[in-house]
Amino acid sequence: MTEATLVTFPPSLDSEFSRFLLAYYGLPHREERHTLVFSSLVTVRRGHTVRFPLLSDGGAELATVAEMVDHLEARTAPERRLRPDDADPADLAADWRLFHRTLASATTVFAYYHLLPLRPVMVHALGDGTSAVERTAVRVGYPFFAGLLRGLLRLTATRERAAAATIGTVLGAVGERLADGRPYLSGDRFTLSDLAFAVAAAPVVWPDEFGGAIPPLRDTPPPLRAMIDESRRTPAGAHALRVFHTHRDPRPG
Repeated sequence: MTEATLVTFPPSLDSEFSRFLLAYYGLPHREERHTLVFSSLVTVRRGHTVRFPLLSDGGAELATVAEMVDHLEARTAPERRLRPDDADPADLAADWRLFHRTLASATTVFAYYHLLPLRPVMVHALGDGTSAVERTAVRVGYPFFAGLLRGLLRLTATRERAAAATIGTVLGAVGERLADGRPYLSGDRFTLSDLAFAVAAAPVVWPDEFGGAIPPLRDTPPPLRAMIDESRRTPAGAHALRVFHTHRDPRPG
């Protein structure tokens, strides 16, 4: 069989989500990294979509992490599934909306708002693992790539403040769920809720096991570093770090 291929944009949260999924499910694959614009050109040609990441596996072209979960859950033993039979589908769906959409959007906005002014740092992150042509394009055309991200994410001071408030609210809610001593959000078992939360929280806890392209913690700007320090001290932040440390296989492919 042809080896599965994962097309990613190095720093994106959905790309890290897909890496985490494939490591967890044990699917051998080759990751192909492309920066902005180039990534969409590749996914359009292969999967008729501008979205990334894109997983090509056995003739299936999966353009969202939700599709990847559906695809891989069907091939996984019951005891390893991220949506176990005894889990409440409504609870999993609510967590998905809260973490994969609300929290992930907020942490992405907050991190990019503070990181994009750091050109040397972000040139490396945006082009990490891509071809020499793409790395050169990012280095020479950084104002274009930074402007594209600012436009797509609608980065403004107002949005940054709203994102910070959302992050605090969601981390607080997760901390309350963990207050009874449960090891995971749904009880005694690792589920999709834990994975979705940990990946969404990654930009504000900066896990060592993150497989995407992020700057060293020492190179983060003061407002982002302050958010990371504060988040790590919360029960929710500690849970996100524990999920990465325990369940995220750092080996590529």
